[in-house]
Amino acid sequence: MQKKVETALRISIFGMACLCCFSCSGNKTSNDSTEYTIIRFDTDLYRYLTQNESDSFIRDNKEFSDIFGEGILSIGTSDSSDFYARLKKYFSEPTLMNIYKDEQEKFTDITDLNKELSKGFIRFFMQFPQIKPPIVYMHVSGFNQNIVVTDNILSISADKYLGSDYPAYRDYFYDYQRQLMSPDRIVPDYLLGFMMANLPFTGNEDVLLDRMLYEGKLRYILSQLLPNRQIWEYVGYNKEQYEWCNQHQSLIWKMILENHHLFTPDFFTTNQYLKEAPHTAPLPVESPGRAGIWLGYRIISAYMKQKPHTSWQGLMENNDYQELLKQSKYKP
Repeated sequence: MQKKVETALRISIFGMACLCCFSCSGNKTSNDSTEYTIIRFDTDLYRYLTQNESDSFIRDNKEFSDIFGEGILSIGTSDSSDFYARLKKYFSEPTLMNIYKDEQEKFTDITDLNKELSKGFIRFFMQFPQIKPPIVYMHVSGFNQNIVVTDNILSISADKYLGSDYPAYRDYFYDYQRQLMSPDRIVPDYLLGFMMANLPFTGNEDVLLDRMLYEGKLRYILSQLLPNRQIWEYVGYNKEQYEWCNQHQSLIWKMILENHHLFTPDFFTTNQYLKEAPHTAPLPVESPGRAGIWLGYRIISAYMKQKPHTSWQGLMENNDYQELLKQSKYKP
């Protein structure tokens, strides 16, 4: 792949680590909305680039166009004098346009995505009415950021979800990364990205228990937003990975405690339990990566069984992680 796409790929791509937040102002969306339709910025731009269709969509979506141009492509805002020339130049690379063509063919009809995302958001805003609903977009960035979140906007880079077996991924992504690059991850990633931006972590980022239970809270809420998904999907696993953790949960818990990893502040060790990787480094090589997220989800699920009347907002506001663990009565 040529230099332009290679430049975009220098950004490390570790799932939600690619979530980019920008502070912006713009039109509000009512909490009474019952449908969250994804605006196909990707399709409008593709038609503009390939069929010379109108560029009015850029002006009609100026806030996102500015974020897209300046924050994602690094070509400036939409009112820059050479914005349109730079935009066409960026997407003039043949390999990138082949990927773009594949993305358009893959996502010709996103009716099911719209329906599932709408249902998830409706459930979310019933529990968190103080949070402002976003304007939802889909874009193509040349394997750049997964998720973009601002005060008003949520967008996903659809060229990162063409399927784990998509040929162009093989030279740039490891197997464990490609696993999370399938179309069925789009709705969960929209929701997780939005929750991470609007329900930020509070605690000691160096402490495994704090980080693990925060991630577990998000996955628990995700499981309630998307109740028709398989349980392993909430932590981004396949069935085999989820079952390995279930079958070895006593071993996982024992190793964490014996190595004093649960409470000891150590950012490097904590991150090993949570980051995307071939396996979770402190655990046996047969383990899947991100076992800390799986464990956090298990503990929070156990807590909510013990405290079924706890609201999601109450759960997120409870940052006494040791007490959460104690009250979960989690016993592997």
